[in-house]
Amino acid sequence: VQLVETVMDLFSLSQDVITHFIADSIGKEEEVEEVTELAEVVYQKTMGNIFCVMQAMEELVRKNALYYDMMCFEWRWAVSKVELSTTISDDVVETVKGKIKELSSEIQHMLIV
Repeated sequence: VQLVETVMDLFSLSQDVITHFIADSIGKEEEVEEVTELAEVVYQKTMGNIFCVMQAMEELVRKNALYYDMMCFEWRWAVSKVELSTTISDDVVETVKGKIKELSSEIQHMLIV
């Protein structure tokens, strides 16, 4: 069996692509302009790295800055651009650490072992 090595260059995604990704993710693909402010903040924090974008979106949901409104059946964010910016961590490692800290002590112990 011969192994073939393939090198792939992965580049950061553009702000426009991130905006469409977020719009599609929260069911606003027909109203992309509605997510522009949210996408700008996420893009500024993540610089288009898709892993970081997904982590940032999860963080917004965990902190209830982005939530699903059961009365209107749609995703909403009720905070300003500045508040969104301070809600999202600047560091993916810190985001993951924050997720771990929110777990029960038993699960945290299992992750250490």
